[in-house]
Amino acid sequence: MMEGVGARVVRGPDWKWGKQDGGEGHVGTVRSFESPEEVVVVWDNGTAANYRCSGAYDVRILDSAPTGIKHDGTMCDTCRQQPIIGIRWKCAECTNYDLCTTCYHGDKHHLRHRFYRITTPGSE
Repeated sequence: MMEGVGARVVRGPDWKWGKQDGGEGHVGTVRSFESPEEVVVVWDNGTAANYRCSGAYDVRILDSAPTGIKHDGTMCDTCRQQPIIGIRWKCAECTNYDLCTTCYHGDKHHLRHRFYRITTPGSE
């Protein structure tokens, strides 16, 4: 559960908390996990609160800076970027379906599908 601590996040598809985060587009940092279903986020505006992260998703991971990592031999199945640079988002529901961060955050695939966040090439 500690794997996501420190991750930068934005509103997720199930957000229902008004402007608690400072408003659309504002960013926060994962401070801790209360359980596998609940995460504590500290928003850049100073507000800290608990959010759902299983079943319903109040927040989602943001790729806030280019990592420079290339996933050789991969291609984004939406925009066709080759190779995928930065975080590779692999659909857990579909066979061999990958997205780049731009397409992942642009909701370019089924919103209810789970995705694996691959930060290092070969770390599937």
